[in-house]
Amino acid sequence: MDSSDDKGTTLLNVMSYYYFIGAKDEPPSFTKLRVQWGESESLDNNNIQICLRGTADNGLEKLYSPVNAWKCDLSKARPEISALSRDNNWMKLLKPRKIFEDMIRTILITEHCLDFFKRKPEAFGKSL
Repeated sequence: MDSSDDKGTTLLNVMSYYYFIGAKDEPPSFTKLRVQWGESESLDNNNIQICLRGTADNGLEKLYSPVNAWKCDLSKARPEISALSRDNNWMKLLKPRKIFEDMIRTILITEHCLDFFKRKPEAFGKSL
């Protein structure tokens, strides 16, 4: 479990078996969450009503957190998706709930393609 903060309280920032729910307890459109494209980009609080549910600490703790945005980090060997809580804490999302696996896989593939063409704009589709 990753935990850190300056005041000595435990901050869980890794979530597994997660899923998003909207205001009416139904799966929301993932496009309603803002994306952080760069570290310097500021993300103001907004009034969207999307919450993230999942588990932390190897399933011992259930979490429920309103979220404002998400980001994808492709700089690591294995890409990471994180969600920004309303408390401005980034939570790393490890394994989605089964129902979200296809959507998350599609997002990661799209992010890989965007990153590839950002690094190599002269590349052709076959090199992907």
